[in-house]
Amino acid sequence: SPLSICVASLKPSVLTHVTIRYSNYYTPSVEMATAQLKMVVEGAVIGGAYICFSAGLISFNKYMLQDSRFPHALQLTTFHMMVSTIYSICLASMVPSIYPTMSTAWEKKGTTLKYIAPLGLMFACALFTSNSAYRYCSVAFLQFCKEANVALTFFLACAIGMQAFSWKKLAVLFVVMFGCSLCAGGEINFVVVGFMLQVFSQVAECSKNVLGEFVMSGAGMKLDPLTFVAWQAPCSLAPLLLATVFTSSAQTFVDFKANLPLLAANATWAFMLNVLIALTLKRLSAVAFVIIGITKDIVIVLASAAIFGDPVSNQQKVGFMVTLVGVAFWANLKMQEQAENAAAKASDDEKQPLLAKECKKESA
Repeated sequence: SPLSICVASLKPSVLTHVTIRYSNYYTPSVEMATAQLKMVVEGAVIGGAYICFSAGLISFNKYMLQDSRFPHALQLTTFHMMVSTIYSICLASMVPSIYPTMSTAWEKKGTTLKYIAPLGLMFACALFTSNSAYRYCSVAFLQFCKEANVALTFFLACAIGMQAFSWKKLAVLFVVMFGCSLCAGGEINFVVVGFMLQVFSQVAECSKNVLGEFVMSGAGMKLDPLTFVAWQAPCSLAPLLLATVFTSSAQTFVDFKANLPLLAANATWAFMLNVLIALTLKRLSAVAFVIIGITKDIVIVLASAAIFGDPVSNQQKVGFMVTLVGVAFWANLKMQEQAENAAAKASDDEKQPLLAKECKKESA
């Protein structure tokens, strides 16, 4: 071909130069494709594990709390926190590198406990009431209710000035709440006690998350997820253990002894989920996390129907789809907001005089 004739007529030095330029042009493309494939595989593995562990833990808890096994929600929650505390201590001792802010937390242990202790109490209440709700309601119905957390979190954050109110956000949250109301109204086996326990659990959990972000940022403390769990677990364990001592009966200990292997597996599963959540937040993008979260919700509902035979009405199916669409739009709004904030911050840094930047670096 004309191209091969032209290349053949070139001098060796020129031909070598062309070959080098050719390889330099195409190598990055190959490396980029390899890197992208690696990211996709990593996202699929981590995301798949997170979905399986999250959906599996909910089904596992429901299975354990049946009357024929261990129908003691308070004691189950206490055991979870006890095992989580032990595992956190062991993991932090063996692999301190995955707890990057642990040393800072220990240096300011008084301040850390001051802010995390009340959050631990709220988390204990959220876990106890959530586990109690499984005794009355189906997993699918409780998952439908949990979709309202985005709205609860937003309203609580607005109340303490951490979120700016906007009509666009309110419109999206109206879609979410409308879908949740369809799900609640379409429940075939509605139990008021279970529903109220779930509502209390969600209010406690959302309050813990919002106030946690507020007080931790106000105190100038930025803890990584695993370090936060390591400090929160014993703070949650203390009130749960106290309540367990006064409410446990002889039958509780009989059931505990009979189901100890399953309880140990259940508590270990819960701790591994916390590790996976930390890994997911660290390794995956915000978009991937949102997609995985929506997929997880769908898997939980399908698993509930398949494993426990929980009935899902047509109204609930429609409501669930409406809710998921609303959650997806909400996540998109939040990511746009974060991108705008990052762009504004970058613009402010560019406008800052070079001398001021250098002085800031030296003072740091």
